Amino acid sequence: MREDNGQLTQHSDFIYHLEHHVPVQVYDRDTHIEIGLITRFDSQFVEIADTLFHRRRFRFISRPGY
Repeated sequence: MREDNGQLTQHSDFIYHLEHHVPVQVYDRDTHIEIGLITRFDSQFVEIADTLFHRRRFRFISRPGY
C-alpha cells in the first residue's frame, strides 16, 4: 500500500485509477462525499458518477477492492 494512505495527488495516480477501474473515495476535508470510478479528469477536475470535483478542494483516496 502507498505511504500516503492511498491519496491520489499525481497525474499518474489518476491515470492508473481511470485505466484500471479502481474505485476512488472523495472527501471534502473529513466528510465523505462520493465513491466511484473516475470517468475522466484533467489538471483541475475529476469526474466521478457524472459529478465534477475540483482537485484542489477535494481529497481523492484509492479504494481497491471496494
